[in-house]
Amino acid sequence: MNNTTSLPYQTAQDVIDKYVTIFIIIVGIPGNILSFIIWMQKRMRHSSGYYLAALAVNDLIFLIMAMMFEVHVVWQTANVLSYPLMCELFPVIYLALQALSPCLVLAFTTERYISICHPFKRDTFCTIRRAKMVVVCLTAGCLLLSAINGYFFYLVTSPDGFPDCTVRPSILAGGRFSIFNVYEIARAAVCFLLVPLAILTLNVLVIREMSRLSRFEPTQSQGASSPRTGSTTVMLLSVSFYQIITTLPISVVYAMYFDFQFSPTFNLVFTINKEYGITHYAFNFIIYVITGRMFREELKRLFLRPFGKMTSHFSSEYNSLTTTVHSSVKKTWSSVNGSNNSDRDKSVEPSETLL
Repeated sequence: MNNTTSLPYQTAQDVIDKYVTIFIIIVGIPGNILSFIIWMQKRMRHSSGYYLAALAVNDLIFLIMAMMFEVHVVWQTANVLSYPLMCELFPVIYLALQALSPCLVLAFTTERYISICHPFKRDTFCTIRRAKMVVVCLTAGCLLLSAINGYFFYLVTSPDGFPDCTVRPSILAGGRFSIFNVYEIARAAVCFLLVPLAILTLNVLVIREMSRLSRFEPTQSQGASSPRTGSTTVMLLSVSFYQIITTLPISVVYAMYFDFQFSPTFNLVFTINKEYGITHYAFNFIIYVITGRMFREELKRLFLRPFGKMTSHFSSEYNSLTTTVHSSVKKTWSSVNGSNNSDRDKSVEPSETLL
């Protein structure tokens, strides 16, 4: 394909790569901040709430780092990564956060599977303490998995005399079977193929069990699935299914990248899939609002809280004013009718309501 033919593909790729990411970041950053605040509210701090709070923090930091990456690589307006330590540390944290998101979804999907399919083990495995331990272990595991990138990337001086963060040539030697390519394919296969497939399997088992309970054991189903539990289950299933449909396509396309990386059509498809895959770091808040009844209630309470304080302040001033008026009326009545008519004061005071 000549340059003239490939120009529209390149233009479309540049537009998608630049402006779609901006939209995703604008939606995702405030959404993740609100999600974390709500999941940290007192009545939302169940074990699943801690997983979702950790997911919100992970996705928030990832989007901030994605914005730094876009500024450096796509927009090329600031050389934010070409500094000592930043060059080596950034890919470690960035890729660890990228992998941690599906792992957290797998964690709370597993918890929901235990809660629905093995209810007698719920009190043992579905606890806040265990959720905190799992979050810490998953974070440490993803950081260890990504730590090798601190060696892969290093700082060099480009031909124009400016520092540039790039991959070591020795790691790229071997083409398709280079250390870097094999590592990236293996990492993508584990985090974005095997983990989503595990999530899908658990979701199918959960849905099948819920369907069985509703058809054959209606009494037990009602006892096991309170409105709160049912709403939470639907919300978590929605989050995990969205994770699956956004990560599986990019893992398949990424596996084909080495063979078709010079094709303008493939690069356009790759860019579209990449942007689509990033949306699961940003759109969870929308899923919570649509499917989570308790989340909506807590969100409403959060936004109405300042007005509640204002109403409470006005009510306090109103009560203070009423008390002052009552005292004034009482004193006036006593001065006119004599200070010794205490029994009469008691009978008159309740009916002397001026406000």
